[in-house]
Amino acid sequence: MGSSRGSWRRWRRTLAALAVVVASACGGDGGPTGPDAALAPFVGDWVATELVLTSVANPDIAPDLIGLGAVFTMNVQPSGQYTAILLYAQQASTEIGTLRVSGNTLTLNRDFPSRAVTSGTYSLSGNVLTLDGNTEFDFNLDGTPDAALVHFRLVKE
Repeated sequence: MGSSRGSWRRWRRTLAALAVVVASACGGDGGPTGPDAALAPFVGDWVATELVLTSVANPDIAPDLIGLGAVFTMNVQPSGQYTAILLYAQQASTEIGTLRVSGNTLTLNRDFPSRAVTSGTYSLSGNVLTLDGNTEFDFNLDGTPDAALVHFRLVKE
């Protein structure tokens, strides 16, 4: 993983997709700022202990960004608004949006830094949230994102 500006942009795109998967764990009928009772288990601060990206083309390529020194945190508010931050290679990338939950599917509606919608499946056991979904990641740093699967394990602080 290079620290060049182009590589960092690819990391930011990946963060945005990942944050969408993570943030989609919350949301519902509460409106953009009102509390949503369905989100109560997700409200608070979360820290990733695993953030694994697996190449669809070559499943043997599956780096754990946390194991490589990244830090990923997410704050979820009762309204479903979330802020996700990825720190990697002395760079920070922030994503802001709204999440919602339906069954075991999380949907993230990202508003910043650009609009996007992502969804994935989740399981919640105590203070551990596991999220899985599809994303893109530039594994070979050639400027073209590749299809990837993402796996998060987050612990509530």
